Amino acid sequence: YSQPIVMMAKETVNRAQEMSQEEGIRFERRLFLSMFATEDQKEGMAAFIEKRKPGFRNR
Repeated sequence: YSQPIVMMAKETVNRAQEMSQEEGIRFERRLFLSMFATEDQKEGMAAFIEKRKPGFRNR
């Protein structure tokens, strides 16, 4: 698994408990969109399309 993505997912879950539902959804959306800027996201999508295991570089 991509460590930056795992860290963002954990942060989303932990922070959402401290927010209202509306704030949590906004926060989750921001992090979700920022994940698409990572090299690992692009590698993950390419690997999925090519039906191979991803070679994550934690970037």
